[in-house]
Amino acid sequence: MMVSLGVRASDFRDEDLKAVYLFRFAFLTDWKDRQPQNGRYQFCVDGKSAVSERLQDVVAQKPEQANFHDITQSDDIDLSCHIVYTSENAEQRIAVLRTRFPEALIVGDGVNFTVAGGMIAFIKVNNRVKPLINRANLLGVPFTLRSQLFSIAVIDEEDNL
Repeated sequence: MMVSLGVRASDFRDEDLKAVYLFRFAFLTDWKDRQPQNGRYQFCVDGKSAVSERLQDVVAQKPEQANFHDITQSDDIDLSCHIVYTSENAEQRIAVLRTRFPEALIVGDGVNFTVAGGMIAFIKVNNRVKPLINRANLLGVPFTLRSQLFSIAVIDEEDNL
């Protein structure tokens, strides 16, 4: 995603940055046998939020690369997501998402999200949005995160790896 040189990062709201990060996560992941069908990544959100609305806008600008789904509005049991974003931090809800979408990258907000089993959370570091990766919560998933993603992220020190 290109940003004009005349635009500063401080001109973006947090939800804008999170949506762009979510979109880029799909391209910073080695999906192995789960490469996107027809070249389109499947972005799923667990309910309405400012971030999910912005992600829907980002995906709408790239229809040849992505599809958007609100899983709370869909009963499609065959829906396969690459990225699932939720604003929920409850351990039980994250466990449900991990069970329903075992091949998806589960992303949310705050340190409590990774403590509850989420894979990547958005946190604030020096007043900037950064991804927080919990490597322990990525064990056994059928994809790997690329080094470029690790290079821009904070690594959860509690994951004991």
